[in-house]
Amino acid sequence: MRTSDIPFAAAIRTSAFWIFALASSLFGLVYSGIALFNESILAQRGFDASVYHTVLVVSTMFGLAANFGAGWLAAKWPIQRITGTGMGVLALAVAALPHVESYTHVMLYAAAMGIAGGVVTVVFFYVWGQWFGRTDLGRIQGAAQTMTVLASAIGPVLLAKTFAQTGSYAPVFLILAACIAVLGVASWRVQA
Repeated sequence: MRTSDIPFAAAIRTSAFWIFALASSLFGLVYSGIALFNESILAQRGFDASVYHTVLVVSTMFGLAANFGAGWLAAKWPIQRITGTGMGVLALAVAALPHVESYTHVMLYAAAMGIAGGVVTVVFFYVWGQWFGRTDLGRIQGAAQTMTVLASAIGPVLLAKTFAQTGSYAPVFLILAACIAVLGVASWRVQA
């Protein structure tokens, strides 16, 4: 964590900005794509619409709990580790989704997605002011939010194109899981 304010132009040249912004963006990309096609994704794995509705409830409940947990941890643990842990959970959830076979697997996936979302939310709202100060906070957080919104718009398109070309969502999930895992390792190591 930095002890002085960092101007916008300097902040966006740091690896910390890009790692934290990309973490939020990748989560947005994955979440928006899965949220739009979740019922289809689960149907492809043999589950009906009622399971989809249960996934929404379970992931929301775990997400709320993770908000509190990550918020509490933010005062005790470096934000890099919290981010890396959240990215690790997200990578596991995304990699596992094409392989779910039982109701238990789906519920574990839902819990993991909720936990990852809760952690990413806390990181996004915590990191900018703590690492870059308050002087250009709006511009710095605004740049990161713009990236997240753009990535969230790309997510459904990416999943739709993958499904149209391959008949499955699995290829894009495996690629995204690898990217998320790499970002998780990078976030664990980033320095202020």
